[in-house]
Parts: sequence; C-alpha cells; structure tokens
Amino acid sequence: MTRAPDAGLAGLERWLMQALAALDPEARRRLLLEIGRDLRRRNQRRIGAQIAPDGIPWEPRRRDRWGRIRSTAKMLQGLRETRRLALKTSPAGLELGYSGRNRRLASVHHFGEVDAVEPGGPQHQYAARLLLGLPAEDVAAVRARILAAIEW
Repeated sequence: MTRAPDAGLAGLERWLMQALAALDPEARRRLLLEIGRDLRRRNQRRIGAQIAPDGIPWEPRRRDRWGRIRSTAKMLQGLRETRRLALKTSPAGLELGYSGRNRRLASVHHFGEVDAVEPGGPQHQYAARLLLGLPAEDVAAVRARILAAIEW
C-alpha cells in the first residue's frame, strides 16, 4: 500500500521560510532546534503507539501457524530512540531522520521492502509501516511555535 506524500508540506515550507526570514541566524537555529525536538518527540510517540502519521494503525505482526503473535514486544523500539532519530539544525534548515544502518532499516519498514530477517538468514517481505511524517496537528504545532517566536 503506497501513500502520497503530504501535499501541505510545500505550503508549510514556503510559509516557514518567509516567517523565519524575520529572525537573526542564531535565533532561527534555536527555534529550528526546538521545533525539531518537538517533531522528534511526536514521531517517537507515534512509533511507540504503532500508528502511522496519518492516524492509521500499523499492520500487526504476522501470526505463527498456531495463531499466536511471534513476539509481544513493540515493533521498532530501537528506531524511536533519540540517539537513532537524528536531528540536525542550522540557520538554513532542519533535518530529522535516520542515517547509516538505521536509515536502511527504517527504509525497509517505512516502504515495506524485502530484507533478510537476520544476517545471512531468510528474506522476508515486510509490511509498510510509516515511521516519519508530518500530519496536520504537527503542522499546526510548528506554526504555533513560529508565531510565538516571531511575536516577542
């Protein structure tokens, strides 16, 4: 199942650039860091709740031949850790995502690709479980934080 990217992202980016131009570079970097931390927390909560950014619950884990779920642990716990969900800021922008090995693992689960279950092990087609996104409530939170920063 493929989902279209957020159409509102381009509009938010244009509005964000215009609003941020009013701030000096250091204030802009601090504001983007606060926004990035907030977005990271929101995405971490969604991953922990196993809900896609659009509010749709993830497809549950497959069951074994006796009807039991193979593991009762929450999925992708490691990918929601702060040290793995990297945040980079500069006066010019904000980047939130995964890098290195974590990027490959996140990509496999985000897009539902085929990957080895363990190194040298059998291949498995993983279900698409969207990890990162920008739903309407996150956009509203970003706008509110920017407006609060510009007002003072």
